[in-house]
Amino acid sequence: MAAMSVGPSYFNPYEVTAMEVAAGRARDAFRARHRRPLRQRLQLADELLGRVERCRLESVRLVSTDLWRSAVTLTAEVDLGLRRQLGTDRRPDHLGEILFRLQARLLEEIHQERTRGDAPVIPLFPDG
Repeated sequence: MAAMSVGPSYFNPYEVTAMEVAAGRARDAFRARHRRPLRQRLQLADELLGRVERCRLESVRLVSTDLWRSAVTLTAEVDLGLRRQLGTDRRPDHLGEILFRLQARLLEEIHQERTRGDAPVIPLFPDG
């Protein structure tokens, strides 16, 4: 019996599976590093709101660029609808209102996360 030649079109299915698993793990690790937990998002919203309040006390007409950028990023992470409402208006009053809504949304999500309950039990062997 002649030996089978292994050409460039040959692929080892085990290698392909191992590469797919490694790519999936890398994707999950990347997402985990760049995803903020709800509590951390709420804490950041509190900090941003404190900075907005200082702007109000100092009668600043427009918030700083770094404050604006942080607020836009956080708002886009949580709710794209709120991000659209935020628009390009950098007045402290407007930004403060959006951040209050953002906090309410985050608190709702935290409450839903706590009250999810147990997962449904899926039987291994159907009855009958």
